[in-house]
Amino acid sequence: MMTRSEIKRPGRVVLLALAVSVFASWNGLRLGEAIFFWKTLAEYGAHPLYIAMSGGVWFIAGLLLAWGLWRGKAWAWLAAIGGAAGYGCWYWFDRLVLQKPHANWPFVLGASVIFLLFILIILFSRNTRRFFQRDAHERKPENSTFA
Repeated sequence: MMTRSEIKRPGRVVLLALAVSVFASWNGLRLGEAIFFWKTLAEYGAHPLYIAMSGGVWFIAGLLLAWGLWRGKAWAWLAAIGGAAGYGCWYWFDRLVLQKPHANWPFVLGASVIFLLFILIILFSRNTRRFFQRDAHERKPENSTFA
């Protein structure tokens, strides 16, 4: 049986982990900018607490997910699906409920669907699933009898 150190990380997983890191960094910047420009945001009717909290949550979640993807943790596969769905739902809630309407919604909807499909194709590929399943198999005890 091969150990994880002998298993090559699929390029798709590297790409996905880097993409998650970019989204985490983006939200870290949102958090920092909300703190830095708190008074200005409040003056113009924005909600700096909401911006800071949502940025902080997605920053921390993104960092944890990127780490889990990079290390091939079994939980990261399912967390990536949940994170992609959750981020998409949050983005559209924010866009439709909290922001002024934008004319380019068909383009953004198409881009959202393409990104979600891209993530699902990566996660459901055979090599990717095999990479993440190895973590779960390595934790199973070899001999479960107590004789």
